Amino acid sequence: MNRLFLPLLLPIALAGCHGSANINFDGNDTDGNSVISTDANGRIQIKAPGIQGSITLPKMPLDAKNFDIDGVTLYPGSTLKNLKVNDKGGDKSGEKDGEVIVEFESPAAPTVVRDWFRDNMTKQGFKVTTKDDNLIGTTDDGQPFALQLSAAGDGKTKGLMQVGR
Repeated sequence: MNRLFLPLLLPIALAGCHGSANINFDGNDTDGNSVISTDANGRIQIKAPGIQGSITLPKMPLDAKNFDIDGVTLYPGSTLKNLKVNDKGGDKSGEKDGEVIVEFESPAAPTVVRDWFRDNMTKQGFKVTTKDDNLIGTTDDGQPFALQLSAAGDGKTKGLMQVGR
């Protein structure tokens, strides 16, 4: 799981989500904890085995173009509100387990956003099932996902996507 999402996380963090989104990576391996996080002032902190540091970047909001899971971006015009990557360790075969949680807001009604995700996920090889305004299924590489959508005022949607175990 980390192979898929960790390379994605650092460029997103380095895009400078200051004032716009909160990004966290929490992991635990045999060498210790690994954390990449940002704060409202644009400071990115990295703590991992053998490396530790921080940098402050200029304000740049993260939107639909800055995020991608297996070829699927957020609905056009969406803004990323929270991104969290959890490393859940590995199973007995040494395969890493993990989870990505994405919170976003989209400028369209839940059914419009749901249909857009369903169509784009299907094009990317996801197996998708619709349940009310929500989607569940697996990514093209078999990772489970759930997309929960709810109305957030006039023609807007709040979304929560979970990918992984």
